[in-house]
Amino acid sequence: MKKIYLILSVFSIVFVACETDFDVNNTWEEVTVVYGLLDAGDGKELQQIKISKAFLGTMDALQMAQYADSINFDPNDLDVKIVRIKNNGVTDTVTLSAVTIIRDGNIFNDTIIIYEFLNDNFLKSDSEYELVITNINSGNVVTSRTELLSGFSFSNLNGEGFLFGFISTALEPEFSFSSGMIKWIPIDNGKIYQIDLLIHYTEENTAGGTPVSKQLVFSQNLVSDNEDVLRIEGEDFFNFLSINLEKDDTKIRRLRDKCIDVVMTVGSENLDTYIKVNRPITGIVQERPYFTNINNGIGLFSSRFTKVRERIKLTDRTKEYLKSVDGLDRNFQ
Repeated sequence: MKKIYLILSVFSIVFVACETDFDVNNTWEEVTVVYGLLDAGDGKELQQIKISKAFLGTMDALQMAQYADSINFDPNDLDVKIVRIKNNGVTDTVTLSAVTIIRDGNIFNDTIIIYEFLNDNFLKSDSEYELVITNINSGNVVTSRTELLSGFSFSNLNGEGFLFGFISTALEPEFSFSSGMIKWIPIDNGKIYQIDLLIHYTEENTAGGTPVSKQLVFSQNLVSDNEDVLRIEGEDFFNFLSINLEKDDTKIRRLRDKCIDVVMTVGSENLDTYIKVNRPITGIVQERPYFTNINNGIGLFSSRFTKVRERIKLTDRTKEYLKSVDGLDRNFQ
C-alpha cells in the first residue's frame, strides 16, 4: 500500500491549459488553482503557496502543458495577500512575493511560481487567516480561509533520558527485535498525524577522505485523530536501513551520537479530506468525488503543524546490532 504524505510537493490534479493566442473551444473562463498549507510549527518560518492556472484549449493537452504561461500567471498580474482575522476583525496583512522555481518538468513546463512570506510572529493560534488573490488585469478575486493548528506536544520523548531501542536489551547470545513507542497529546482540530524518523550518519571511503553527512527519512503511515501512540517495530526499522543502505565494504559509516530526530506533522480536517479524495482509485467505480475550499477557484488552502524532537540516542544493544556483521551488516563502526 502506498504511503500518503502530509508534506505534499506536487499538486495532485492534472489541469488542461493553453497560451492566450490559441483558439479556445469553450467560453473563456479564468480558473485559479491554489495549494497552500500554513504551518506555525518548528523550523517553518518560510510559508509557501502554489498558485497556478488552468484554461481550456484545442491543442493536445500534453503539448499545451509545455508552455509556462499555460500553467503560470504572470506574477505582475497577481496581488497575493494573507489577512489575519481575530474576533471577526482584520488585525494584520502580509503581501506574498513571487519566486520562480525550476523543477524536472517531465510532462509539465519546468517553471513553477511559488508565493511566499516569512512568518515574523504573524501566525498566531488565536486568529483565522484569509488568502486573497486579486488578478489586477481581470479583476478576478479568489479567497479562502483557514484556522491554524497549534499546541501539539510529545508525551514520552522529553528529556535526555529517552532512548530508542529496536533490539531487546536482554543479554542473549543472539539479537531479538523489540519496538520503540512514540506517544503524544492530540490537539483539538488535528485530524491526521504522521511521524518521520530522520536518521543521521556519516559516510567515508576506507581509502580516506572527509566524512560526508548523510540522512535517511523513515516515514510512518498516517495515524487518525483517535490515536495517541505509534509503535515502531525493530524489524521494520532495520529492514528500512537494509533496503536504503547499499552493502559496500569500501565505505565506513558512523552514527551521530544523538542520531535520530522525530518529526510529527499534524494535518487539519480539510487536508485529511483532500488527501482521501485524491487517493488512487482502485475499485470498479472510477468516478472521483470533488473537494475544494477555494472560493472562485479550485484547490486547497489549509493548515498543518510541525513538531520536532531532535537528537535522540539509540540504546547500546541497538547500536551493537547496527555494527554487527550478524546484524545489519552495513559497515557501521
